[in-house]
Amino acid sequence: MLRTLTLAVTLSAGLALAQDDAEPKKVAETYLNALTGAGDEAGKDLLLGGVTMNAQLFTLDNWELKSKDPVKREESDLAHAVHGMNDLDKAGRSALTKLMGMDQVGDDLKMTEVSQADATKMLGPTREKAAAFTKAHPVLAYVMRVGKEVYWHPKNPMRAVVGKAGSNGKYSIEVHRWVVLSKEGPAKQAREWPIRVVRFRAGKVDTGWKVLPASDWNAE
Repeated sequence: MLRTLTLAVTLSAGLALAQDDAEPKKVAETYLNALTGAGDEAGKDLLLGGVTMNAQLFTLDNWELKSKDPVKREESDLAHAVHGMNDLDKAGRSALTKLMGMDQVGDDLKMTEVSQADATKMLGPTREKAAAFTKAHPVLAYVMRVGKEVYWHPKNPMRAVVGKAGSNGKYSIEVHRWVVLSKEGPAKQAREWPIRVVRFRAGKVDTGWKVLPASDWNAE
């Protein structure tokens, strides 16, 4: 009887996990099929923040979902997250001011073009703020690439998403990450790379399931 009950619980948990994965997995597959031409080109619209020119041109010969990481989920205070972002950006503005030998850098740092070299130099003075944000909001920080050069990139779509969410209430975020295996070129050289499907909700903002861009603005 106990063995039967244990088996039932295990099967139920497995079914629930498969159902949780079903929609984000479908989004990942639809996007990948769009890259190979096996599916509708509109699948590229599943990129968070929209399709950039480079993403529009990017193609694959083939793909296979090789493995999947444990799901990352987080629910936390939006005001605290926004405050942490503001602290990080303030530190970034100060570092950029010193870096560029300027008297002042505007408050809207996310609209300032920052080169990769400059962003790398900015990481030093902002590391403490980045670490504090990551400790308090690890999943959100992961999706926003806090602590990496690409956090400062003007095409980072999560900055715009959080900006639209306001600064009150709670937010929730969920991340599904697969390792994709593709075989490219005449030699069919195997390459493994990540695809992340995310959903962010706060107040009236709900991104739905979207593919986190990783083709042109992010070197990962």
